[in-house]
Amino acid sequence: MALSKIQAESMNLADTYAFSGTVSGTPSGSMNLLLNSTISSAVAQFDISSTYINSTYDDYVLQATLLPTSDTTHALMRVFENGSSVEGDKYSYEVGANSSSTYANSNSVHRFQFTVTQVGNAVGEGICYNIRMTNVNSNTHAFSYGGESQGFANAGQPIGQTVSGSLLVANRAIVVNGLRLTFESGNIASGTVKLYGISK
Repeated sequence: MALSKIQAESMNLADTYAFSGTVSGTPSGSMNLLLNSTISSAVAQFDISSTYINSTYDDYVLQATLLPTSDTTHALMRVFENGSSVEGDKYSYEVGANSSSTYANSNSVHRFQFTVTQVGNAVGEGICYNIRMTNVNSNTHAFSYGGESQGFANAGQPIGQTVSGSLLVANRAIVVNGLRLTFESGNIASGTVKLYGISK
């Protein structure tokens, strides 16, 4: 097919144009939905496997809305290496409340934490968080994340928090291929989990 060229000054952008053909390729930095799951009955934890977190993407966005079965509890996360949960004090995190100078942090602990104020378990309470994860496949820079969480305490007060964390520098060689979402006590009663891969 011959290639037609149109001079930019001759185009009327108010007109209607029809295009045919296929656009291929994924633009760098675009978000691709990999997982969209609903939790409809109580589970001890929600695991995201290497089916979704693997060498295809180095960066991911995780969005979750979770209601705990226990009142006043923290939202937590662990990572997987080679299909198994990474245990031991290999994690660090920092959480700051948006409305006050209240913080929670640790530079050597056995899990990540997404809350300063514990969340409630009444209808409409719980927590939602939105985090971007980087260095998932790196063995020179530690897996890390940053984002925010929004929840409700056990009397329905809104609690907005800024969250960040990483594996310790000594554990930078861990290649992450899964996640485990939990609460500090009790089960996940219900919720939704979405995972996006960020195109390289």
